[in-house]
Amino acid sequence: MAIASQFTESNKFCGTDCHEMKPYNDTWLASKHNNVSCVTCHIGPGVGNFVVAKVSALREVWMHVTGQIKKPIPVTRKIANSICQASNCHPSSQLAKTLTLFPQTNATFSHTKGHAKVGHCIDCHSQVVHTTVPGRAYIPAQSMAACFKCHTDGPQNCSYCHKPPHADRGACQNCHNIWSFSSGKNFTHPQPLVGTHGQILCEQCHVKGPGQFPTGCVTCHGDQHNGLPDCAKCHVLAHFVPANFKHPQEGPHVPKGDEPLQCNQCHLKGLGQPASCPCHGNKPPSGGD
Repeated sequence: MAIASQFTESNKFCGTDCHEMKPYNDTWLASKHNNVSCVTCHIGPGVGNFVVAKVSALREVWMHVTGQIKKPIPVTRKIANSICQASNCHPSSQLAKTLTLFPQTNATFSHTKGHAKVGHCIDCHSQVVHTTVPGRAYIPAQSMAACFKCHTDGPQNCSYCHKPPHADRGACQNCHNIWSFSSGKNFTHPQPLVGTHGQILCEQCHVKGPGQFPTGCVTCHGDQHNGLPDCAKCHVLAHFVPANFKHPQEGPHVPKGDEPLQCNQCHLKGLGQPASCPCHGNKPPSGGD
């Protein structure tokens, strides 16, 4: 029993033996927390937390056996602030610093002034380890979208971040929006945004900033191509299939030829990465990518 208990607490069990957790293991490995074991964060210190975690795990075993696992797997236990601050990982001294969130607006943030009543670190810093789990959008804690989860009037109350450089002329959004604050002209998106795309915040797609290529599609639609985030280069907003990507002719293989190959037979490191071509000494015969 003791050996089984110890094994089920290992990273190997969480990440590979429990196949439902593979997407979570992959994101953990790619995160800055990959030197911290799963149980360090997900099971609090002390015998009481250990017992609670083990009892809760029985429900997960039952759901696995009966095939009731639904994705994304919900987080059933809060991660206590004491865990984040343990072993000097995120010392309380960090909370005393005033942070500049948006340099272009000089907007600042303080954990201790005005936000001291926020219960848990993960209320704002959720999914910091599992950022690209399919089916659940990751919202960075320092983004406007995160602020607006509590400050629901944020899009209508620009004064949270901005100080008007002129006399009062009414609501800022009458002339400005978050895309064109300096121009004073309303912005029209080049592609019609309908349905869900017309309801989400800009930075949920344009995670690298306004005017940058949208790479946030994977936060909602999942990583379908082994780490390739530039969905909009091959797909359009209206539909994912058919895609508008056309592969250049590469010998007898793709897109037409007598010896067709699947994408991952050449692109061993993932789509969007140079072709490995193991049959040709790892060098594309034509010199292509």
